[in-house]
Amino acid sequence: MRKLLAVMLYVTGCLFAVGANAAPVTHTGPLTLDVIVHPSCAADHLSVHELEALFTRTQTRWDDGTPVIPLSSVAGSESRVLFDRVVLRLAPDEVGRFWLDRRIRGLGLPPRQVPSAALMQQVVANLPGAIGYAPSIPGRTGVKVVARIQQGKVVPP
Repeated sequence: MRKLLAVMLYVTGCLFAVGANAAPVTHTGPLTLDVIVHPSCAADHLSVHELEALFTRTQTRWDDGTPVIPLSSVAGSESRVLFDRVVLRLAPDEVGRFWLDRRIRGLGLPPRQVPSAALMQQVVANLPGAIGYAPSIPGRTGVKVVARIQQGKVVPP
């Protein structure tokens, strides 16, 4: 519980620090997402099934025992819609029902939402156990890319 509170405070602090100063990510053509993890994560590549388990909270710990802290883009964003369709195989209107059902059954809460790609990278880079996704950019630093969502599929980085 203390770890969750610390995560919530950290993310809230980052929101105020970065907030409106975050530069929007622009891209041309179809959106490609990088799935990013904290640099200490031992995984080098994650499959679509592993990502699904992490983001639905079926798997709550990394192989080394570190708690998994999944982070998502805000509901309705282009990144979130693409991620949910490819990894969770859910349309935007189905995602809310999925998490409501999980909450009612006591199976966990949805991943915390992060409002910008810049903040997503910053939080994942500074929070052991964190995993998130953001539009692909060349020369990404501070995090490890473990998968890429490209043309409707999860592919190796």
